[in-house]
Amino acid sequence: MVGEWTRRDPELDVSPFEVVGRLLLCADHCHRAIASVLRTLGLSYGDFDVINTLRRRGDPQGTNPRELARSSLITSGAMTSRLDRLEQAGLIARSADPADRRGVLVRLTGQGESLAEQAVRAVLEVDEAFLEPLGRRQRDTVAAALKQLLVRYEPG
Repeated sequence: MVGEWTRRDPELDVSPFEVVGRLLLCADHCHRAIASVLRTLGLSYGDFDVINTLRRRGDPQGTNPRELARSSLITSGAMTSRLDRLEQAGLIARSADPADRRGVLVRLTGQGESLAEQAVRAVLEVDEAFLEPLGRRQRDTVAAALKQLLVRYEPG
């Protein structure tokens, strides 16, 4: 594509395509591989996000669904649908929030904890397989460069 653009319009600087195009292709390949491994575990990427956010946070009382929705960048309605599905599957439990009569807290069940651990290990294996051609130093360089790109778009 870059070569074709260079021949078609030599004055046009298409060098950003070499980076951004590859970033998009890498993201697409990774996303498809992750979705595939999660599907074998009966999870969507959204399900994985919820159960591993709960696992990572490790709140013994549970987590407020609004906080989960905020961390996933989805609406509270979409989060409710995810939580309904995960509760039906026996992966999460909801309980009353002792600090808020109208609120609920969400926590992983034993089955949910086990599946979350299995899923994160499976995703890390996919990530590792994708990054396999890069050595440690190259990975560190890529991670630092991507972080620098994201700084202006990601708060904190």
